[in-house]
Amino acid sequence: MLSRDSDAARILLALSLLVCATCYTGHTMAATSQTGPAVIDAGPVAITPTAGMETKYSDNIYLQERDTTASWIYLVRPEINARVQDRSNMYQLNYKGEAAWYEENSNNDRNDYFDNTFSGDFYLLPAERWIATGYVSWALLHEDRGTGLTEGEIGNEISEPVRYDQTDVGGTVEYGSGIGRLELSAGYMDRVYQNFRQFTRSRDLDETSLGATFFHPIAPNTDILLDYAYSEFHYPNTFENLPSLDSTENSLEAGVAWEITPNTTSRAQAGYVEKDFDDPARKNWDGIGWSLELWMQPREQDTIVITSSHAPEETSLQGDFINRETLKTDWTHSWSDRVDTVLSGTATREKYEQSINDRKDYIYNISARANYAFRRWFNTYVSYGYDDKDSNADNLSYKQNVFMLGVDLSL
Repeated sequence: MLSRDSDAARILLALSLLVCATCYTGHTMAATSQTGPAVIDAGPVAITPTAGMETKYSDNIYLQERDTTASWIYLVRPEINARVQDRSNMYQLNYKGEAAWYEENSNNDRNDYFDNTFSGDFYLLPAERWIATGYVSWALLHEDRGTGLTEGEIGNEISEPVRYDQTDVGGTVEYGSGIGRLELSAGYMDRVYQNFRQFTRSRDLDETSLGATFFHPIAPNTDILLDYAYSEFHYPNTFENLPSLDSTENSLEAGVAWEITPNTTSRAQAGYVEKDFDDPARKNWDGIGWSLELWMQPREQDTIVITSSHAPEETSLQGDFINRETLKTDWTHSWSDRVDTVLSGTATREKYEQSINDRKDYIYNISARANYAFRRWFNTYVSYGYDDKDSNADNLSYKQNVFMLGVDLSL
């Protein structure tokens, strides 16, 4: 069976909705888009159904250091977007699903899963100089065996993926004037694990976040910025014999943002970050944090994106938190109107603060992908990914090769 009761019925329902929507286009489809998916014109609502199908082969599905297990994996990804445009205001409802079937299964040892995400968002211009955005989502998700709470040998020992439900809600308010632009943000996330509660319950998490960023123009298309962020982490089910992981984070960073094109903006910022734990048995931390998103277009057919960050992250099993540094590069080259390739590389260093044996992980990922657009509504791709994790903790290092072939369908 799949990872949730009646998941098979949910898959059939999602796919049936997609098929029905496609059939309905014969009577109600709006003018076909020249690029991207066409929409179903249902009065004031524009409905866009899409679907993806993928075949994947992994030579190490549990991310083990030795005695690895390989499997073919088959995925289906239905999506439906419903959008209403009212002058400059926009409202959206979205559904996104992902179902996966593994060949490496048995009656008492399953890897299959079915993720569902239901979300809504809006973009409003309530008055001159004001912009408001908001979002809400409810998701039924999973962690692959060998990742997250089941990394290492635990991934081999459990009988199914870890499942959790997550709710997110938040928004921003932005005000602009001649001297600059102020953006205020707020968000809340609630995550509750659904199975293996004897050990996952301690990782249920509530997160509250607040932020304020001020942008001041110093040149055409260029702003300096000052960014403040506050986050509060609460673990409601901490084990009685362990100190609580409840904490607060504060960061104050300065930087610069500059517009590359009307739709792409580069941003670099750095500053002071502190993490304070409620329980004195946990060690507080402070240091330098940064984030970078750099867009470059050396030629019309080439786009290079470099991202980097240094920030504390919540731990999964070991230590007080993860001190993470990441550098990623993506290079997209358009060979023609139909063909493009994407090369990506990522290097990550993770230090598990106050962990046994001072755990450090070094993770390297490379991938290559080629996309071919047969038709406006039919795209196909082939890709390869390689992961290499080197950890000083026992049984946590691994290597993985993944090959993928997929199609993306729309109206």
